[in-house]
This record gives sequence, structure tokens and C-alpha cells, in this order.
Amino acid sequence: MITLTILLIVALLCVLVGCLTGLLSLVGVLASLFVGVLVGALAGYLAGRFMGTETSLGRNILMGVLGSFVGEFLFGLLGIHASGSFSSFAISVIGACICIWIGQKISK
Repeated sequence: MITLTILLIVALLCVLVGCLTGLLSLVGVLASLFVGVLVGALAGYLAGRFMGTETSLGRNILMGVLGSFVGEFLFGLLGIHASGSFSSFAISVIGACICIWIGQKISK
């Protein structure tokens, strides 16, 4: 009877640890997503200022996040990879500028 109780307690502790680990992992993913959106918004805002466009916050966020993918892809083709936060942010801004430029060309 004691062995069964000990096994049940150990099983419950494992479930509890698993749930807490999953919850912390979910919080980490959400925090990373939130930071990515904030950095994308800032990159989109700066790119809009560089390109001389005044758009909404939503479009800035979209251009910044899309620009980070475009910038990383294009610079990767050239063999240039970001090695830190600042270089990654600079590539995001350049990518957002490219996206804004393409958007302006398409809309005309």
C-alpha cells in the first residue's frame, strides 16, 4: 500500500512538473512573439521614416515583421548573416524599406 502511494505521489509530481514546464514554455513563446512584434513595429516605423511614408501602426508592424524575413533572406543570399541584436535589427529595417519600396511600386 505504501509503495502504491509513493508511486502515485511520484506520478503526480511528474505531471505537475510537466505542466509547469509546458506553461513556462508557452510563456516563453508568447514573450518571444511579443518582443518580435515590438521590434517589427519599430523596424517598420524607422523604415517608414526613411522612405518618407506616413502609414498606420498596423502597416508598420506588418512591414517590419515582413521586412525582417525579407532582409534575412536577401542578406543570406549574399552570404551575410546577422550575428547580434543590432545587426539583426538593421537587416530588419533594410528589409522593411525594401518591402515599402515594392509596395509603392505595385500601388502606382
